[in-house]
Amino acid sequence: MGNGKIKKFIPIFISVIILLAFAVFSDTGICVFRRVTGVPCPSCGMTRSYLALFHGDLKTAFFMHPLFWLVPIIAGLLLFSHFKKIKFTKVYIVITIIFIAVYILRMILYFPHTYPMDYEFSSIIGRIFFR
Repeated sequence: MGNGKIKKFIPIFISVIILLAFAVFSDTGICVFRRVTGVPCPSCGMTRSYLALFHGDLKTAFFMHPLFWLVPIIAGLLLFSHFKKIKFTKVYIVITIIFIAVYILRMILYFPHTYPMDYEFSSIIGRIFFR
């Protein structure tokens, strides 16, 4: 990998480190969608899932977001496709459909009262309509 290619990834790497640090040291969460609407997004619980996984709690990791294990696969596919110039369009479509299906199922089963799919009353919209 040439020096120019590595420099392209530095801003992404720094952004990921900042987001992870914010997620670990903040109690407000990093999801902009949830902070504005109060409704969990399709990836809600993903950070908490990895935090549970890093603490060795696999059961909680799956409860927080059952698709946490797909993220490293997606990252690997993205890196592989970037360097090998192979497109995984159909795979990405299938992954997107899986994420949407799991999101709908989680919303049906857990929203609005079960953590992490609960409603955020301190959101911008929640403060406008529920206070």
